[in-house]
Amino acid sequence: MREVADGVHQIALVPRDGINAYVVGEVLVDAGIKGSAKKILNAVEGRALRTLAFTHAHVDHVGGAQRVRDALSLEVLAGARDVEAVQSGTPVVADSALGGLLAKGGAFDGVAVDRALREGDEVAGFYVLDTPGHSPGHIAFWRESDRTLICGDVFFNMNVFTTVPGLRWPLGLPTVDPERNRASGAKLAALEPETVLFGHGPPLTGAAPKLRAFVERSQS
Repeated sequence: MREVADGVHQIALVPRDGINAYVVGEVLVDAGIKGSAKKILNAVEGRALRTLAFTHAHVDHVGGAQRVRDALSLEVLAGARDVEAVQSGTPVVADSALGGLLAKGGAFDGVAVDRALREGDEVAGFYVLDTPGHSPGHIAFWRESDRTLICGDVFFNMNVFTTVPGLRWPLGLPTVDPERNRASGAKLAALEPETVLFGHGPPLTGAAPKLRAFVERSQS
């Protein structure tokens, strides 16, 4: 576990930052795949965590949640429009035959949600931002004081097949509405973040011009 912004620690759950979780004070953001639980529990040993918050309801962010929640007796938070998927263990994905197969393959152990999050709510000094597209209830976390953004999967900062770093949009099949996701990306870029922390890929510092250029290229 390493500090990637003031008081924010990254847990790289697979090599090359392929899947990430974050610890912010007493809050764990995301819980990786089912096999990630042991690594998370080892990383946070000795820390007094109280809350588990999800950026969205996909297996690589919620898969390890049930074991982690039970081991640490955590309160569980999720974006309001993703609560049903988190609790049922069935993600909402692109509306296609392949998307349907992905939904079955991407099922996870559902976990009860204690509180639904909406834009403007505060979690560990970060404000919740509504960023739908990759999932219906995808949320990001924004701290204005040092312009730190935990963006979930609105953006990736790596090619998940080659692990080469670089900004890109998330994979199409798990993304329920790519156009809405791009609108969410533009919303986040307009904040001009200094540091962006991703679900997939290494942290990005000096991020504002890089994020803005990426979004502008995508719109041209």
